[in-house]
This record gives sequence, C-alpha cells and structure tokens, in this order.
Amino acid sequence: MEENEKLHKIRVELEKAKKEKKQAERQIVRAENRLKYRENLSRKARTHRLIVLGAVMEQYFPELKELSEVQLGQMMEHLDINALHGAFNKALVNSRQEDC
Repeated sequence: MEENEKLHKIRVELEKAKKEKKQAERQIVRAENRLKYRENLSRKARTHRLIVLGAVMEQYFPELKELSEVQLGQMMEHLDINALHGAFNKALVNSRQEDC
C-alpha cells in the first residue's frame, strides 16, 4: 500500500514537471515571437525611411532615376564629400532655424 502511494506521488510530480516544462516552452516561444515582431517593425521603419529619402532625392535630382546602383556609387566616389557634407549641414541648420 505504501509503495502505491509513493508511486502515485512520483507520477503526480512527473505530470507537474511536464506541465511546467510545457509552460516554459510556450513562454520561450512567445518571447521569441515578440522579439521577431519588434525586429520586423524596426526593419519596416528603416525600409520606409530609406524609400522616402530616395524619393526626396529623386525629386531634387531627377537624373538619379536613370542611374544604376553601380553608377550611383561611382558618382558618389567622384564627389567632394567634405564640401557636400559641409553644405548639407549648413542647409540643415538653416532649415531648422526656419522651423522655429
């Protein structure tokens, strides 16, 4: 009789442990899904931002539409990036002052 009680107790503990394991596995899956969701949002936001920036650049430089990626890269290599960077920062400061 005593042995049956011990056996029953062990089975109950085993079932409890299996249940806890399943719960832990579900928690892991949910955490992974939340992470993927956040990464996906971040990627989508970046993609949207890049598309908008590209559209604005095309608006002011319509010639860019005709360039391939390689041609655009080659063109960028020939630009004076320091001068362009300075002009960009100056225009950025001016536009921020106008907004105020």
